[in-house]
Amino acid sequence: MIQSVLRIERAVKERRDVDVPLVNWWLYILLLNPITFGIYSIYLFFKRAGRINKFIRRKRDYYLAILEYTEKYSQEKNKYNNLRNEINDLKDYTNNYIAKVKELKAGLSLILSIITLGIYRFIYLYKINKIWNDIQNFETEFYDKLSQIWIKLGILKYPVSFNRDPSKNRGYIMYLILSIVTCGIFALIWDYKIHTDPDNLYKEFHSAEDTILNAVRND
Repeated sequence: MIQSVLRIERAVKERRDVDVPLVNWWLYILLLNPITFGIYSIYLFFKRAGRINKFIRRKRDYYLAILEYTEKYSQEKNKYNNLRNEINDLKDYTNNYIAKVKELKAGLSLILSIITLGIYRFIYLYKINKIWNDIQNFETEFYDKLSQIWIKLGILKYPVSFNRDPSKNRGYIMYLILSIVTCGIFALIWDYKIHTDPDNLYKEFHSAEDTILNAVRND
């Protein structure tokens, strides 16, 4: 079980290198992009995708480590048989999500954006937004299921708190129409939101992770 704890710790510590802010959006728009004649936007295209992909991989390891810890702990306390269905439900829910979430292919997306004269970029923005919103939805349910199990195991006294941000559930069609109607001006607002969304979400993700880490360390 010690190995499971170490896996959780490692996944949490990785956020120091993974969950990091990118360049200030205003600096990028007003200075870096103009002076590089748009080249910096290509660089940032890959940086955004890379940050999401690293986050997905980090969280995948984190979820699997928690599942491993939960199963081993329940077996050690001779409570696995009583909680088998709940643990299996959590495992199925998590594995289905892991199988469904896809990393972004920045190179292919960039090529498609060029070929379609920028049209595919809107699809790319939609994919980025959907990933962050889906992660929130998953974690809300994940921590709810996990909390019920851990409280019964005596690992937690109270449920893990995770408050999703409903503002990240944006209407893609509305954003697309507004971008077209405003001749691309609203697309800049959309781009700003996508650029800064992770920075606004990290605090909630990290708070829940800290609760989990403290629980397994103190048990």
